[in-house]
Amino acid sequence: MKKNLLLFLLSLSSFLSAQISKEDVILKINGDSLRVNIISVDEKISFNYPNEKIISSLSKNCISKIIFSSGRTENFSEKIIVNGVQDWEKVLITTNPEDVKCLVRKGEVRASANNTWNFDNAMTVEKKSMEKFKKEATKLKAHIILIEDQFKKGTTYWEGDVSSKYGIAYGYE
Repeated sequence: MKKNLLLFLLSLSSFLSAQISKEDVILKINGDSLRVNIISVDEKISFNYPNEKIISSLSKNCISKIIFSSGRTENFSEKIIVNGVQDWEKVLITTNPEDVKCLVRKGEVRASANNTWNFDNAMTVEKKSMEKFKKEATKLKAHIILIEDQFKKGTTYWEGDVSSKYGIAYGYE
C-alpha cells in the first residue's frame, strides 16, 4: 500500500512538473528582454507571449541571444558599434525591411561613383560607390542601410560606368 502511494505521488509530481512550463527569454540588442514561448527559429524568431495565441516575430538582427526554458542558450547578433568614418567596413547593407524593423531611422544616405576619364572597371566603380555609401551611414552613427534604390550603368568606353545608391540608415538608438 505504501509502495503504491509512493509511486502514485511520484507519478503525480512528474505529471505536474511537466504541465508547468517555463518561459523562454529573448535578449534584444538594445538591452530589453522578453519572456515568451518560442515557436520557431528561422530567418525570423516566431514567438507568442504567455497566455496569448497571437504569433509575433522579430528579425535575428534585433536579438542578442535566446535563453530557452531548457537552459540552452543560442547567440545571434552582436551589437555593431560604429564610432566614426573609420568603422565604415562594419556597416551592413540589406534589401529586407524586416532587418531594420526594431531599429531607429537615422536618415537618408546617397552615394555614387563613376569612371569617366579613367580606366577603372565596373567592379572598381561599384566598390567605390559602396565605400562612399557606408561612410555616409557612419556619419549618422548608423550600422545598417536599407537600400531603397540603386542604379548601375555600364556604358561605352568613352562614357564610363556609373554606380549610384540611395537608402535609409538605421541604428540602435
